[in-house]
Amino acid sequence: MRASIPQVFDKDMKRLAFLENASGVGYELPLNGLWTATFVLPADDPKNEYCEPLNYVEIYDGEQRIDLFRIVGEDLTRSDEAYKAYSCEHVLATLLNDVFFRYHQIGGTDIKTGQVLNYILDQQTTKRWALSQCDFERKFEYNFENTNLLAALFAVPECFDVAYEWQWDTTVYPWLLSLKAPGEALRAEIRYRKNMVGIKKLTDASKIINRVYALGYGEGVNQLGIESVNNGIPYVEDYASQQKYGVLSSILVDGRYEEADNLKGYAQQILAERSVPYVSYEVEGIDLFRLDNDEYGRMWPGRLVRVVDEADGITLRTRVVSVSKSDLRDDPGAIGVI
Repeated sequence: MRASIPQVFDKDMKRLAFLENASGVGYELPLNGLWTATFVLPADDPKNEYCEPLNYVEIYDGEQRIDLFRIVGEDLTRSDEAYKAYSCEHVLATLLNDVFFRYHQIGGTDIKTGQVLNYILDQQTTKRWALSQCDFERKFEYNFENTNLLAALFAVPECFDVAYEWQWDTTVYPWLLSLKAPGEALRAEIRYRKNMVGIKKLTDASKIINRVYALGYGEGVNQLGIESVNNGIPYVEDYASQQKYGVLSSILVDGRYEEADNLKGYAQQILAERSVPYVSYEVEGIDLFRLDNDEYGRMWPGRLVRVVDEADGITLRTRVVSVSKSDLRDDPGAIGVI
Protein backbone atom coordinates (compact mmCIF):
# COMPACT_ATOMS: atom_id res chain seq x y z
CA MET A 1 0.00 0.00 0.00
CA ARG A 2 1.29 3.45 -0.94
CA ALA A 3 0.69 4.85 2.54
CA SER A 4 3.65 2.83 3.86
CA ILE A 5 6.07 4.08 1.18
CA PRO A 6 8.40 7.02 1.87
CA GLN A 7 7.16 10.21 0.26
CA VAL A 8 9.32 13.15 -0.78
CA PHE A 9 8.17 16.78 -0.74
CA ASP A 10 9.70 20.03 -1.88
CA LYS A 11 10.50 22.87 0.50
CA ASP A 12 6.92 24.16 0.20
CA MET A 13 5.55 20.73 1.20
CA LYS A 14 4.34 19.91 -2.31
CA ARG A 15 4.46 16.14 -2.79
CA LEU A 16 6.95 15.23 -5.51
CA ALA A 17 6.98 11.44 -5.50
CA PHE A 18 6.38 8.14 -3.74
CA LEU A 19 9.70 6.30 -3.39
CA GLU A 20 8.48 2.80 -4.26
CA ASN A 21 11.99 1.43 -4.77
CA ALA A 22 13.35 2.67 -1.44
CA SER A 23 15.16 0.04 0.62
CA GLY A 24 17.23 0.17 3.79
CA VAL A 25 14.64 2.48 5.29
CA GLY A 26 15.47 2.95 8.95
CA TYR A 27 15.27 5.41 11.78
CA GLU A 28 16.67 6.28 15.20
CA LEU A 29 14.45 8.16 17.64
CA PRO A 30 16.29 9.40 20.76
CA LEU A 31 14.20 10.89 23.55
CA ASN A 32 14.68 14.68 23.71
CA GLY A 33 17.15 14.53 20.87
CA LEU A 34 17.23 15.03 17.12
CA TRP A 35 15.70 12.08 15.26
CA THR A 36 17.36 10.68 12.13
CA ALA A 37 16.34 8.44 9.25
CA THR A 38 17.94 6.71 6.26
CA PHE A 39 16.88 5.20 2.96
CA VAL A 40 18.49 3.86 -0.21
CA LEU A 41 17.49 4.14 -3.88
CA PRO A 42 18.98 2.42 -6.94
CA ALA A 43 21.32 4.86 -8.66
CA ASP A 44 19.30 4.63 -11.87
CA ASP A 45 15.95 5.29 -10.18
CA PRO A 46 14.54 8.41 -11.88
CA LYS A 47 13.10 9.57 -8.56
CA ASN A 48 16.58 10.38 -7.27
CA GLU A 49 16.09 13.75 -8.93
CA TYR A 50 13.50 14.61 -6.27
CA CYS A 51 15.81 13.76 -3.37
CA GLU A 52 17.56 17.09 -3.32
CA PRO A 53 19.27 18.41 -0.19
CA LEU A 54 16.78 19.83 2.34
CA ASN A 55 13.73 18.41 0.60
CA TYR A 56 11.38 16.69 3.03
CA VAL A 57 10.73 12.96 3.37
CA GLU A 58 7.84 11.39 5.26
CA ILE A 59 8.81 8.04 6.78
CA TYR A 60 6.32 5.28 7.57
CA ASP A 61 6.67 2.07 9.57
CA GLY A 62 3.97 -0.06 7.98
CA GLU A 63 0.83 2.07 8.14
CA GLN A 64 2.21 4.08 11.08
CA ARG A 65 3.63 7.49 10.23
CA ILE A 66 6.95 7.97 12.01
CA ASP A 67 7.50 11.62 11.16
CA LEU A 68 8.80 14.22 8.75
CA PHE A 69 12.51 14.50 8.00
CA ARG A 70 14.69 16.52 5.68
CA ILE A 71 17.44 15.15 3.44
CA VAL A 72 20.92 16.26 4.51
CA GLY A 73 23.28 13.69 2.98
CA GLU A 74 23.71 11.57 -0.12
CA ASP A 75 26.33 8.86 -0.75
CA LEU A 76 26.81 7.13 -4.12
CA THR A 77 28.16 3.57 -3.99
CA ARG A 78 29.02 1.52 -7.05
CA SER A 79 30.05 -2.15 -6.83
CA ASP A 80 28.00 -5.02 -8.28
CA GLU A 81 25.07 -2.63 -8.06
CA ALA A 82 24.99 1.14 -7.86
CA TYR A 83 22.82 2.87 -5.30
CA LYS A 84 22.41 6.18 -3.50
CA ALA A 85 22.08 6.22 0.27
CA TYR A 86 20.34 9.20 1.83
CA SER A 87 20.63 10.43 5.41
CA CYS A 88 17.93 12.59 6.95
CA GLU A 89 17.32 14.56 10.11
CA HIS A 90 14.02 15.45 11.73
CA VAL A 91 12.51 18.76 10.64
CA LEU A 92 13.13 20.04 14.16
CA ALA A 93 16.59 20.66 12.70
CA THR A 94 15.19 23.63 10.76
CA LEU A 95 15.69 25.49 14.03
CA LEU A 96 19.43 25.00 13.61
CA ASN A 97 19.30 27.50 10.77
CA ASP A 98 18.07 30.46 12.83
CA VAL A 99 20.22 32.07 15.49
CA PHE A 100 20.49 34.36 18.45
CA PHE A 101 23.05 36.90 17.29
CA ARG A 102 24.97 38.44 20.17
CA TYR A 103 23.44 38.56 23.65
CA HIS A 104 19.78 37.94 24.57
CA GLN A 105 18.23 37.73 28.04
CA ILE A 106 14.74 36.45 28.81
CA GLY A 107 12.94 35.13 31.89
CA GLY A 108 12.96 35.95 35.55
CA THR A 109 10.41 36.85 38.20
CA ASP A 110 7.32 37.33 36.03
CA ILE A 111 8.28 35.32 32.93
CA LYS A 112 7.15 31.69 32.75
CA THR A 113 8.70 28.85 30.77
CA GLY A 114 6.13 29.05 27.97
CA GLN A 115 6.92 32.73 27.41
CA VAL A 116 10.62 31.89 27.14
CA LEU A 117 9.87 29.23 24.53
CA ASN A 118 7.72 31.65 22.56
CA TYR A 119 10.49 34.22 22.66
CA ILE A 120 12.89 31.70 21.15
CA LEU A 121 10.44 30.64 18.44
CA ASP A 122 9.76 34.29 17.61
CA GLN A 123 13.34 34.53 16.32
CA GLN A 124 12.54 32.28 13.33
CA THR A 125 12.96 33.97 9.97
CA THR A 126 10.33 31.60 8.56
CA LYS A 127 7.64 30.70 11.11
CA ARG A 128 7.75 26.93 10.74
CA TRP A 129 7.29 26.13 14.45
CA ALA A 130 4.76 27.35 17.02
CA LEU A 131 4.34 26.45 20.69
CA SER A 132 1.37 24.20 21.39
CA GLN A 133 1.69 23.29 25.08
CA CYS A 134 4.06 23.82 27.99
CA ASP A 135 3.44 21.93 31.23
CA PHE A 136 5.99 23.95 33.21
CA GLU A 137 5.84 27.42 34.74
CA ARG A 138 9.38 27.81 36.02
CA LYS A 139 10.42 31.45 36.28
CA PHE A 140 14.08 31.00 35.46
CA GLU A 141 16.17 33.61 33.69
CA TYR A 142 17.97 32.56 30.51
CA ASN A 143 20.82 34.09 28.56
CA PHE A 144 21.57 33.18 24.96
CA GLU A 145 24.55 34.41 23.02
CA ASN A 146 25.57 33.52 19.46
CA THR A 147 23.75 30.20 19.39
CA ASN A 148 21.11 28.53 17.22
CA LEU A 149 17.46 28.29 18.22
CA LEU A 150 17.42 24.51 18.64
CA ALA A 151 20.28 24.65 21.14
CA ALA A 152 18.47 27.44 22.96
CA LEU A 153 15.23 25.43 23.14
CA PHE A 154 16.97 22.32 24.39
CA ALA A 155 18.75 24.40 27.04
CA VAL A 156 15.51 25.68 28.60
CA PRO A 157 14.57 22.53 30.60
CA GLU A 158 18.15 21.47 31.31
CA CYS A 159 18.03 23.16 34.71
CA PHE A 160 14.74 21.48 35.70
CA ASP A 161 14.93 19.03 38.60
CA VAL A 162 12.10 16.92 37.13
CA ALA A 163 11.69 14.82 34.00
CA TYR A 164 10.46 16.44 30.81
CA GLU A 165 9.68 15.39 27.27
CA TRP A 166 9.74 17.29 23.99
CA GLN A 167 6.83 16.37 21.70
CA TRP A 168 5.76 17.70 18.32
CA ASP A 169 3.12 17.46 15.62
CA THR A 170 4.26 17.82 12.00
CA THR A 171 0.90 16.87 10.47
CA VAL A 172 -0.15 20.54 10.65
CA TYR A 173 1.62 23.73 9.65
CA PRO A 174 3.13 25.65 11.28
CA TRP A 175 4.46 22.55 13.02
CA LEU A 176 3.60 22.40 16.72
CA LEU A 177 6.07 21.95 19.56
CA SER A 178 5.27 21.01 23.17
CA LEU A 179 7.30 20.66 26.36
CA LYS A 180 5.45 18.17 28.54
CA ALA A 181 5.73 16.31 31.81
CA PRO A 182 6.05 12.60 30.89
CA GLY A 183 3.20 10.29 31.79
CA GLU A 184 3.62 7.75 34.56
CA ALA A 185 1.24 5.11 33.18
CA LEU A 186 2.79 1.82 32.10
CA ARG A 187 2.55 1.76 28.31
CA ALA A 188 4.22 -1.50 27.21
CA GLU A 189 6.01 -4.66 28.30
CA ILE A 190 9.17 -6.27 27.00
CA ARG A 191 9.37 -9.91 28.06
CA TYR A 192 11.82 -12.69 27.22
CA ARG A 193 10.34 -15.28 24.86
CA LYS A 194 7.49 -12.90 24.03
CA ASN A 195 8.90 -9.88 22.25
CA MET A 196 12.47 -9.87 23.58
CA VAL A 197 15.18 -11.52 21.49
CA GLY A 198 18.17 -10.37 23.51
CA ILE A 199 19.08 -8.01 26.33
CA LYS A 200 22.32 -6.38 27.42
CA LYS A 201 22.78 -4.66 30.77
CA LEU A 202 25.46 -1.97 30.87
CA THR A 203 26.75 -0.61 34.19
CA ASP A 204 29.25 2.25 34.38
CA ALA A 205 30.44 3.51 37.77
CA SER A 206 33.35 5.54 36.38
CA LYS A 207 31.43 8.81 36.32
CA ILE A 208 29.74 8.76 39.74
CA ILE A 209 29.51 12.22 41.33
CA ASN A 210 27.87 12.89 44.69
CA ARG A 211 29.14 16.40 45.43
CA VAL A 212 28.83 19.04 42.72
CA TYR A 213 30.49 22.45 43.03
CA ALA A 214 28.68 24.78 40.62
CA LEU A 215 30.08 27.84 38.83
CA GLY A 216 28.38 29.96 36.19
CA TYR A 217 29.08 33.20 34.40
CA GLY A 218 32.10 35.33 35.23
CA GLU A 219 35.71 34.86 36.27
CA GLY A 220 37.74 34.64 39.46
CA VAL A 221 36.12 35.96 42.63
CA ASN A 222 33.29 37.41 40.54
CA GLN A 223 32.26 34.10 39.03
CA LEU A 224 28.68 33.11 39.82
CA GLY A 225 28.21 30.38 42.44
CA ILE A 226 25.21 29.00 44.29
CA GLU A 227 26.08 30.10 47.84
CA SER A 228 23.44 32.85 47.84
CA VAL A 229 20.62 30.33 47.27
CA ASN A 230 22.17 27.36 49.09
CA ASN A 231 22.77 28.48 52.70
CA GLY A 232 26.25 29.70 51.89
CA ILE A 233 27.40 26.30 50.62
CA PRO A 234 29.04 26.22 47.14
CA TYR A 235 27.96 22.68 46.32
CA VAL A 236 25.01 20.29 46.33
CA GLU A 237 25.48 16.70 47.46
CA ASP A 238 23.83 13.31 47.90
CA TYR A 239 24.41 11.87 51.38
CA ALA A 240 23.07 8.40 50.57
CA SER A 241 25.48 8.07 47.68
CA GLN A 242 28.37 9.30 49.84
CA GLN A 243 27.65 6.70 52.51
CA LYS A 244 27.85 3.96 49.90
CA TYR A 245 30.66 5.18 47.64
CA GLY A 246 32.49 7.87 49.63
CA VAL A 247 32.65 11.55 48.73
CA LEU A 248 33.17 11.92 44.97
CA SER A 249 33.43 15.58 43.99
CA SER A 250 33.34 17.40 40.69
CA ILE A 251 33.22 21.02 39.55
CA LEU A 252 30.48 22.03 37.14
CA VAL A 253 31.34 25.15 35.13
CA ASP A 254 28.78 26.50 32.70
CA GLY A 255 29.03 30.13 31.63
CA ARG A 256 25.48 30.14 30.24
CA TYR A 257 24.10 30.55 33.76
CA GLU A 258 23.88 34.06 35.18
CA GLU A 259 21.25 33.34 37.85
CA ALA A 260 22.11 31.32 40.96
CA ASP A 261 18.70 29.57 41.09
CA ASN A 262 19.10 28.26 37.55
CA LEU A 263 22.64 27.17 38.20
CA LYS A 264 21.64 25.32 41.37
CA GLY A 265 18.79 23.57 39.57
CA TYR A 266 21.16 22.40 36.84
CA ALA A 267 23.67 21.16 39.44
CA GLN A 268 20.90 19.23 41.22
CA GLN A 269 19.89 17.62 37.95
CA ILE A 270 23.46 16.54 37.24
CA LEU A 271 23.71 15.22 40.80
CA ALA A 272 20.52 13.17 40.42
CA GLU A 273 21.80 11.63 37.19
CA ARG A 274 25.34 10.90 38.38
CA SER A 275 25.10 9.98 42.08
CA VAL A 276 24.63 6.28 41.29
CA PRO A 277 26.23 4.04 38.67
CA TYR A 278 24.80 4.58 35.21
CA VAL A 279 22.77 1.54 34.23
CA SER A 280 21.18 1.05 30.83
CA TYR A 281 19.53 -1.85 29.06
CA GLU A 282 19.80 -2.46 25.34
CA VAL A 283 17.01 -4.69 24.12
CA GLU A 284 16.71 -6.43 20.77
CA GLY A 285 13.07 -7.19 20.25
CA ILE A 286 10.18 -7.98 17.98
CA ASP A 287 7.81 -5.15 17.16
CA LEU A 288 4.46 -6.71 18.05
CA PHE A 289 2.71 -3.46 17.18
CA ARG A 290 3.42 -4.22 13.51
CA LEU A 291 1.53 -7.50 13.92
CA ASP A 292 -1.54 -6.64 16.01
CA ASN A 293 -1.78 -2.81 16.13
CA ASP A 294 -2.17 -3.05 19.90
CA GLU A 295 -1.11 0.38 21.15
CA TYR A 296 -0.03 -1.10 24.51
CA GLY A 297 2.78 -2.96 22.80
CA ARG A 298 4.16 -0.04 20.83
CA MET A 299 7.70 1.01 21.67
CA TRP A 300 8.13 4.78 21.55
CA PRO A 301 10.59 7.27 23.08
CA GLY A 302 9.51 8.47 26.51
CA ARG A 303 7.08 5.64 27.22
CA LEU A 304 7.25 3.88 30.56
CA VAL A 305 7.69 0.13 30.00
CA ARG A 306 8.13 -3.00 32.08
CA VAL A 307 11.15 -5.16 31.20
CA VAL A 308 10.99 -8.78 32.36
CA ASP A 309 13.72 -11.37 31.87
CA GLU A 310 13.02 -14.14 34.36
CA ALA A 311 16.08 -16.13 33.30
CA ASP A 312 18.39 -13.38 34.58
CA GLY A 313 16.12 -12.11 37.34
CA ILE A 314 15.48 -8.76 35.66
CA THR A 315 12.20 -7.02 36.40
CA LEU A 316 12.06 -3.26 36.19
CA ARG A 317 10.02 -0.26 35.12
CA THR A 318 12.00 2.10 32.95
CA ARG A 319 11.53 4.81 30.39
CA VAL A 320 12.41 4.24 26.74
CA VAL A 321 15.16 6.67 25.74
CA SER A 322 15.74 5.48 22.17
CA VAL A 323 14.00 3.36 19.54
CA SER A 324 15.62 2.27 16.29
CA LYS A 325 14.99 0.14 13.22
CA SER A 326 17.42 -0.46 10.39
CA ASP A 327 15.36 -2.06 7.60
CA LEU A 328 11.62 -1.46 7.48
CA ARG A 329 11.15 -3.37 4.22
CA ASP A 330 13.08 -6.61 4.68
CA ASP A 331 13.12 -6.89 8.48
CA PRO A 332 10.26 -4.71 9.75
CA GLY A 333 9.78 -6.56 13.05
CA ALA A 334 13.34 -6.10 14.34
CA ILE A 335 13.52 -3.22 16.80
CA GLY A 336 16.18 -1.85 19.10
CA VAL A 337 15.12 -0.28 22.39
CA ILE A 338 17.26 1.48 25.00
